[in-house]
Amino acid sequence: MARIRVVSGTGRHTDPWHPFGETSPGIARALAEAGHDTEVVDAEPAAIGDLDGVDLLVVNAGGGLAARDPLPCEPEWTDAYGRLDDWLAGHPMIAVHTGINAFRDWPRWFELCGGTWVPGVSGHPERSQAVFEPVPGAEGHPILAGLDRVIAYDERYWRIELHDGITPVLMHETLDVHHPVVWVAPSGGVVYDALGHMGRTYESAERRRLLANEAAFLLR
Repeated sequence: MARIRVVSGTGRHTDPWHPFGETSPGIARALAEAGHDTEVVDAEPAAIGDLDGVDLLVVNAGGGLAARDPLPCEPEWTDAYGRLDDWLAGHPMIAVHTGINAFRDWPRWFELCGGTWVPGVSGHPERSQAVFEPVPGAEGHPILAGLDRVIAYDERYWRIELHDGITPVLMHETLDVHHPVVWVAPSGGVVYDALGHMGRTYESAERRRLLANEAAFLLR
């Protein structure tokens, strides 16, 4: 059993579009079902700056209202980012959905995630009962253990700028284009998972299994 901390969007890391009050408990329940000790904490500097005893960090937070503009980098956050960077040298992390855009005032964040959300380019079509499939060649990846595909009511993120060295695992095909939505970052210790817009998404047993698999892969 691992101790897992879910950092949930609050304050400057929330927005009107993402119901973190639904999705963070959904993440915690999915990981608790897999046998882990989970906690949900607000997105404050201490949440990422004091990770004593935490085995896996899950970031389910956003970039605030002004997605096109950098957040002001306040001293307490700068210190927290440095501590998080040190912690990640020996511990794993999952960034979920809009978590890829959570810490935009820290240039290293996108590098850690293995992709960059590009304002005005990255986005998603309308929410739907969506089908996510293995990236060709990734069918045997441990993150997909027991999953031929994932079906969930969700957003399908697309047009994220992918960094060199990532390992794409899951994708959706929209307008005849393959769009990766789950990948392992180049470090090997971070997974980005674009699923998880709303509480309803976590009603999908396949989505919950995917998240549990990601945790198991990183904690191996």
